[in-house]
Amino acid sequence: MKFAIILLLVLIAACTAGSLIPQGEVSSWYTSAYPGQLSYAILLFGLDDVFHCPWFVVLTLFLCANLLGCNVLRFPALYRRTRTGFDGEKRLKSWNGRAVLTMDSAPDALFAAMGFRSVESGTVPAGEYRYAVRNRAGLWGAWLCHLGMLIVIAGFGFGQMLKQEYTVYGVPGQTKPVGDTGYELTIDSFDISLREDETVEQYTAGLTMTDASGAAKSGEASVNSPLSLFGMKLYQNSTGWAATADVYKGEEKLQEALLCAGEYALIKGQEELAVSLTAFYPDYVASPEDGRPMTASGELNNPGYLYTLYYQNQVLGMNVLTGDDKITVEDYTIVFRDPQQYTLIQVKRDPFGWLAAIGGVTVLAALILAFYLRTAELWAVLGEDGLWHIAGSSRKGGALFLEELVTRGLACGAVRREQDAAKTGNGEDEKNEQ
Repeated sequence: MKFAIILLLVLIAACTAGSLIPQGEVSSWYTSAYPGQLSYAILLFGLDDVFHCPWFVVLTLFLCANLLGCNVLRFPALYRRTRTGFDGEKRLKSWNGRAVLTMDSAPDALFAAMGFRSVESGTVPAGEYRYAVRNRAGLWGAWLCHLGMLIVIAGFGFGQMLKQEYTVYGVPGQTKPVGDTGYELTIDSFDISLREDETVEQYTAGLTMTDASGAAKSGEASVNSPLSLFGMKLYQNSTGWAATADVYKGEEKLQEALLCAGEYALIKGQEELAVSLTAFYPDYVASPEDGRPMTASGELNNPGYLYTLYYQNQVLGMNVLTGDDKITVEDYTIVFRDPQQYTLIQVKRDPFGWLAAIGGVTVLAALILAFYLRTAELWAVLGEDGLWHIAGSSRKGGALFLEELVTRGLACGAVRREQDAAKTGNGEDEKNEQ
């Protein structure tokens, strides 16, 4: 248990780091985004891709071995106890004689009121007895919780090894391939809903996916509400700006290219020349400190197009276009127009998602067994004084069980034995099991 707790603490710390630190960027990104020693530590310990780094995988395997070991070792004892551990005669032979309540009549009504449906009757040296057990399935709560965690880890691990993940981005009306899957994704619409204070409330993309045979399925994906199509999950991941670049040669319009920020287009007839929409500023202003481009707001008040011009893969020029500004290279003219926001859709296929889901359901069922179906026993022995002496044991929540027993017992006409009540309820078995 101590080893498992240490492993869990380390893994939780690693998962927290993986959630706070952007994953999968190039090394230069971390050296520029974090101070020297911190960026060195991030790269040294693999925190730039924490969920796939060797030490994280090794610790996860150790945790799996620990959980599996616990389950294998505990299974025989739990199975035996479930099958033969709740025998009234055996249990009452070890009874210490302490009782919570006494009754002068048979306690059948009390057993029923306490939720004990199947009551065993017999005789032991102490006298005639009644014995019953409820919620014996609760014994398996912790065991099933370990099993569920194992299944979740297995489902996640196999899914990470075999998953397919693609990125598709564009503006409404565009159709793009989904990697090498043979599917195509059409962006039907993209809406941004705002709150009253003009901040973004939700991004929603209307999508249609088509397979190789032409069969199509449609739906909407929004942030935290992925869309399932053809066995794949489509996530509304992020958004950005796009604009149309018109290329003229003299007075003739050669081409128009819709470019998302970061994309480039080769110039027709002059393929060694390329133009890139490097960034877009909807409300362009120059920083008063150093003149760097920035945006004053998210509104399209003064669109600014930061472009980069390449010739033979070398930077020929870079600047910001606003208003009627144009790029002129010999007899070529390039202008940008019609800025609009594009959507970026992440497409994932996880062949073991179902296994992780089964593990999650198993964990939830285990928690219900452990915390809501508490295993409890109730017995009553007819003493030489002609009274039924009633006691019980609850594997968990002994104090609550005792309170329930006293309350229901008094309602059924029982009398409380003050000298023994404070010492009864959990039983020695609970101490051993806990």
